[in-house]
Amino acid sequence: MLPYYAILYYGQTQIRLSGSVEQGIPDGLGIAKAGIEGWLSAPDLKVDLTQRANGDGAHDIASSDIQYAERTVTVHWIAMGDSRDETLAAAMKLSAAAHQTVRLRVVDSLSDTYVTGYVRPEIDAAWHDGIMTGTLTIVCYRPERLSWQNRETQLYPVSSVSGGLSYGPAGKGLDYGLNGLGLSYGVTAGDQRNIGMLRNEGTSRAYPVLTVNGEFPDGLMLIVDGQQLGYDSHINATPLVIDSRSGGAYMGGVDVGRWITGGNFPIIPPKGSVSVMLASSGSGWVTCDVRDTYM
Repeated sequence: MLPYYAILYYGQTQIRLSGSVEQGIPDGLGIAKAGIEGWLSAPDLKVDLTQRANGDGAHDIASSDIQYAERTVTVHWIAMGDSRDETLAAAMKLSAAAHQTVRLRVVDSLSDTYVTGYVRPEIDAAWHDGIMTGTLTIVCYRPERLSWQNRETQLYPVSSVSGGLSYGPAGKGLDYGLNGLGLSYGVTAGDQRNIGMLRNEGTSRAYPVLTVNGEFPDGLMLIVDGQQLGYDSHINATPLVIDSRSGGAYMGGVDVGRWITGGNFPIIPPKGSVSVMLASSGSGWVTCDVRDTYM
């Protein structure tokens, strides 16, 4: 049987909701027959149409205007135990997620994705000695589902060492250079480690997170598919985090977006890729973190 289960993460806690008894039920919780609502379906549309005064239908809209609201996921769960105390204890593990930001990860065959949001645990009124049922509703302000395994690409200055290192899911091997075709050594390896290709194998736009480590005395300049994205200030020991989704930049948790120039943040189309080149000198490196993204 192919795997099907969910894991709820909050704080330092993780709770498994098993998809079948055969998997084992380590936390006394399982996914009920009603399953998980709102997981594979797209969220509600957030599109304003202007009706045509003459003729049928509404005016055309651009693809960039097609947007979605927050995602709402409902997990139908069942708690089980050899006694009422055990059953209650299992159900209370879900109730303890209240007032916290959570991640819900669902493994369904080869698909392994997660969402982030806040929860409303509900327990059905029906009373059974060894069984309780209910729902867990997760409201996800970011509607995309993200792959659990990320893909990292590291870029180094030309003056440092030389073709970005690209780490596949779960760290299984490396891709070197722009096309990831094998390894190069010696003098032939000297001109590509400042360039990387960021890939998105999902079905929706992906928004990489770039983390700049080490010293860049004159700031940062990246070339994203031929367009500039810069940071016009000194970068030292505190890492700089650039979030492509929000268009923001942060250093030690402080907003430093005022130093961003160009504003051409890498956004990767579904089943597509974007090239990024590090054009600055320095002694640090840039880590590009990408997760396959699904709507």
